[in-house]
Amino acid sequence: MWADEFKAEQVIRNYVSNAFHHVGHENVIEVKIMLQGEKARITVFNTGMPIPEEDIAHIWDKFYKVDKAHTREYGGNGIGLSIVKAIMESFHQKYGVNNYDNGVEFWFELDVK
Repeated sequence: MWADEFKAEQVIRNYVSNAFHHVGHENVIEVKIMLQGEKARITVFNTGMPIPEEDIAHIWDKFYKVDKAHTREYGGNGIGLSIVKAIMESFHQKYGVNNYDNGVEFWFELDVK
């Protein structure tokens, strides 16, 4: 994959850290890399509560927290996903989130060639 390794690692760290802090139900976290043409899509899925639709547009904003009470428990400050946004935009690559009935999947793409 073509990317600054330290910035790409920061994206993965933020996604995995969020997954550990918000995992629920079966306590499953899955990290996958899938090749899609000349892109690699990296996903981090955790079982638990989906993100409310009204919050999806704001989760990439600095200091925004969906579950303020839960975030206080582990000391989150609400900047992780805004860092992801800044890094991915500097890479000119796609990133996002998908809600499922049993959890949440964060993803990003990088060039393979």
